Amino acid sequence: MKLHIGGKEAHPDWKILDIENRPEVDYVGDAGDLSQFEDESIEAIYACHVLEHFYHSLHNEMIFTLAEWHRVLKKDGQLMISVPDLKILSLLYSHPHTDVKTRLELMHIIFGAQVNQYDVHKVGFDIDIMCLYLTEVGFRGCQRVTGFNLFNDCSNYRVLDVPISLNMIIDK
Repeated sequence: MKLHIGGKEAHPDWKILDIENRPEVDYVGDAGDLSQFEDESIEAIYACHVLEHFYHSLHNEMIFTLAEWHRVLKKDGQLMISVPDLKILSLLYSHPHTDVKTRLELMHIIFGAQVNQYDVHKVGFDIDIMCLYLTEVGFRGCQRVTGFNLFNDCSNYRVLDVPISLNMIIDK
């Protein structure tokens, strides 16, 4: 099985897990607790703009979440993740020619749109920080990619024609 965490678009090859119950969701649950899945039962995990919703330090939430993803992935399974790239967002935000409406859009990306209690960002990533977290729980081979071409989602989002996502494929 391939698991799309936080997905919004049904796909015949992927099962969706989300914290909110919607018609396209196959499994309702917290992405930090995958106890409904057996060890090494998932061949691939795709999570676009999900990890930033977990605390970086409080209760070790980020480490526990990534460890859960590592636990359920099969040997040689792949993790495909996309998160807002804090380094790029910071450069865009601080650029002297960035207007106030664009800075407001960037602020929403950095801190979450905050339309409900789930849409709050609690951590920021660049490639080095992301790889540090991933290797700490046993992942290997952090590889940045330009995109995945799997779903119509934030992994391809651009601000001022600049891609703002850190897209990575990581091996177990």
